[in-house]
Amino acid sequence: MINKTIIFLFLIILISSFCYGLNVPYSEKPFYSEQNQISNFLCSIPPDSSKIPLETNCWIWHDNDNLYFSWEAETDENFMVGKYSPNDVSAQADQLCVQIITDQINYYAYGFIAYPLENRSDFVRSTSHALDYDWNSTYEYSSTNLNSKWIVVMKIPLKDLRFNGKPPYNWKIILSRYAKIDDKLYTTPFLTTQMGKDYFRKAIDITINKDIRRNRNFYLRPFSIVKFDLLENETKFDHENFGLDLSVKPTSSSKLKFTYNPDFSDVPIDDEINDFNSKYASFYTENRYFFIRDFNALGVSSTTFYSRQIVQPDYAVKFTGRSGNLTYGVLSSKVKQVADEDGIIIDSKDIYNIIAMKPSTENFSFQFTLLNRMNKDYHNEVLHLNPNWEFQKDQYLWFDMNISTKNTPENGTSNGYFGIAGYDYKNDDFNFTLSAIQMSKDYAVDMGKIYEDDYYGWNLNSSLIREFKNDHLRSITSNINVSEEIDNHTSDLLERYAHFDLNLNSNYHLNFELDCVSVKELWSEKYFNKYQVSLQTTWTKPKLFSAFIGVNYVNYIIYRLHDDYQGRYLQLGLRGIIYKYMSYTITADNMVYFNVPDVDIIDDNYWLANMDISLSLSNNLDLTSGIRFNNYEAADYDNLDNIFSQHIGLFSNLRWQFKKSSYIYLGYNSANDKINEVNEYSHQQAYLKISYSF
Repeated sequence: MINKTIIFLFLIILISSFCYGLNVPYSEKPFYSEQNQISNFLCSIPPDSSKIPLETNCWIWHDNDNLYFSWEAETDENFMVGKYSPNDVSAQADQLCVQIITDQINYYAYGFIAYPLENRSDFVRSTSHALDYDWNSTYEYSSTNLNSKWIVVMKIPLKDLRFNGKPPYNWKIILSRYAKIDDKLYTTPFLTTQMGKDYFRKAIDITINKDIRRNRNFYLRPFSIVKFDLLENETKFDHENFGLDLSVKPTSSSKLKFTYNPDFSDVPIDDEINDFNSKYASFYTENRYFFIRDFNALGVSSTTFYSRQIVQPDYAVKFTGRSGNLTYGVLSSKVKQVADEDGIIIDSKDIYNIIAMKPSTENFSFQFTLLNRMNKDYHNEVLHLNPNWEFQKDQYLWFDMNISTKNTPENGTSNGYFGIAGYDYKNDDFNFTLSAIQMSKDYAVDMGKIYEDDYYGWNLNSSLIREFKNDHLRSITSNINVSEEIDNHTSDLLERYAHFDLNLNSNYHLNFELDCVSVKELWSEKYFNKYQVSLQTTWTKPKLFSAFIGVNYVNYIIYRLHDDYQGRYLQLGLRGIIYKYMSYTITADNMVYFNVPDVDIIDDNYWLANMDISLSLSNNLDLTSGIRFNNYEAADYDNLDNIFSQHIGLFSNLRWQFKKSSYIYLGYNSANDKINEVNEYSHQQAYLKISYSF
């Protein structure tokens, strides 16, 4: 009888250890007890499972409106305070992080970070573990560091989270502490991103038994901007200088956003990139508030929807949400009619529309998205279908099918398709993807960005990660990617691509990377063999700077010369912080081609440089300035008598958050080109922008 009792109790303890959960107490005052305390942080980067050397505890409770996480963390002489910074800009410091999983079917998490100087940074972690810092909440926290104790109390509004159902709410959480100087991450429970979906499945179970108050989370931010054209010496201020952003949460699992006449003057100008020898137009990531997608509810990549094509919206509206196992989203935007310097219409009041829905179960999802771009003269539609089935643990079959139709007055109606079928295998150390692709000649996606058409091909991608538990080498990561593109009609090889990458990360803040690329490409009815061999290293002094250098030996096709040439490509980078008030980033690239003919249309030796300096007197007041430079020399395509030999872009933005989510911006930007040895400004303007939130 005693033996049976002991065995029974042992089984209960064993089961409870695997079903570790926490009933979150309801309290309108701070609540501390052993029942709502969480500790036992283990090292997950590197994943040696060692116990955290500095005692760290967290207590959790809730009231009608908020979840509270109260931290008490021991500190030592290596504690890094970091610097002041705007929202979602890294403080380069130690941090505490809470991740909350309210949807256990779609595998994503909300993240909230606390820093010593009370910088704010929040994100959404996707199923693939990409972090979207463009998602914003209204969380708050206090931070004090006294007597080797770091005390943080985080208040996370429940209205910012999307969730379904009625109490009890069964969610999950992941807590972590990051030590900047050691570059180590400690989590509870022990989790690594290599676990894939298990990262979300094995999080700590929490239960909220009390009904959560519904809150519509209404947000209205009108703004006004005055622009000063310093070249024309005139002030621009009329009805076009007013706009507004509106956000409202109709239910706990949906959100509506609307923007009218949005202005992006306070967005820094894009970096200079080495695209002088590219046969394709440059790609720029989206950096504008409105077009950041919510939880990828629209289910499309830049191939299908490239939002940077919407240069200046007249208005845009977006509605996204979840209901049970269904994710849905709608977007519509009208583009203003914009003309270039010669009066040629660039955007002609086109309207972009997207309707999307995604039913999901634990192991299967099916994305349906319909995209449309139209005006009075034409329309283009694409139906995007993307089923994904985890037929065995860590193994996936998926399809990406796109069917297009396009109608123009000149060419009538044309139909096309673009399809990919793939198999994925993912586990802790090894990832493997094999896919086949085909695109028809008449496939049209005017709201997206594609580079080629009328081809079929295949792709193989594999990566291996090895983590080490020693004092010297932390990890080795290798990646192999091989693909071919073949003409649909002639079966001629268009391109064969092979890429090998090897990364070595040490415990001395010194990392090395070997990167090798080989390409066989058909260009101008002739095959060329391109290659690039790169050796890169990064060295970090955590409290001072991080330095990067890359040396590349290349053989590129110079497309305008219809021939290939060898060269050397040098990349340099330096970033760091100066006490807690200033940070800087400097990059410089130098491209040198060997034995290139002396012609005006090609420069065989040129530099690109980007420099950003941020002065932050607090998290609410900062001045960010930058320089963009290149000295690529080339003749004007339209007028060969004009020789461009230098470009300098300047910007400076002063930001003052005088009230919660309310800002004053004061800024300047200009672009200066040297044409025939004479400096000429293409634009030079200053602006004052005020936005106030209700």
